[in-house]
Amino acid sequence: MIMGYTHTDAENFITYIAPIIQREGFARGYRVVSTVIAQAIVEGACGKSGLAKNYHNHFGLKAGRAWIQAKKPAVNLKTKEEYKPGTLTTINDFFRVYTDDAAGVAGYYDFISTSRYANLKEAQDYRQYAEFLKKDGYATSSTYVSNLCNKVVLYGLTKWDEETKYFPQYVGGGESIVNALDELGMESSYSYRKKIYNANFNGLYVGAAGQNTAILNLLKQGILIMP
Repeated sequence: MIMGYTHTDAENFITYIAPIIQREGFARGYRVVSTVIAQAIVEGACGKSGLAKNYHNHFGLKAGRAWIQAKKPAVNLKTKEEYKPGTLTTINDFFRVYTDDAAGVAGYYDFISTSRYANLKEAQDYRQYAEFLKKDGYATSSTYVSNLCNKVVLYGLTKWDEETKYFPQYVGGGESIVNALDELGMESSYSYRKKIYNANFNGLYVGAAGQNTAILNLLKQGILIMP
């Protein structure tokens, strides 16, 4: 277990959060989203930190003066800052609160839409994006760039920097992935379901009920990746 989450926790979190980040990032004209996914892993401990779990803030976004003056929701929490290299200082600060995870992701892109972070749209790869974040003052940690880059490599996140095609969202009431795919006019054979599983999850597909349910759940959310 690392920082309160396991490798499996991280993979499950990525399956959930990466499509949300990719769609929002691409819609706003950003070329690199892999580093943003890594930020959600690092800042919110794969959705397990109190800030991420309770307030849908996966990126450690603080509530500045303008946010507070606008009477937007915020919460006061303890946090650690590295003002001097190698020395962590515990402080209390206000952080932004969001209604759900999609709003939290949108909030991240709102936060970096200012001129201070304009260079992020020009980043050509995950490392440059991470270096720009540090240069722009997003985080005080002296290891922030390496932490993000390590997560990108460890979890193979660069695949999310490429356009991803999704199945149409299934809004029917069926509880069978075969029937759901049939209703959408898509192929539902075992061999094709295996390809679908491999495109969305790690591990060997054997047609188990739990695996089919996992595929169906993503299809219902509209985030099932096409092989």
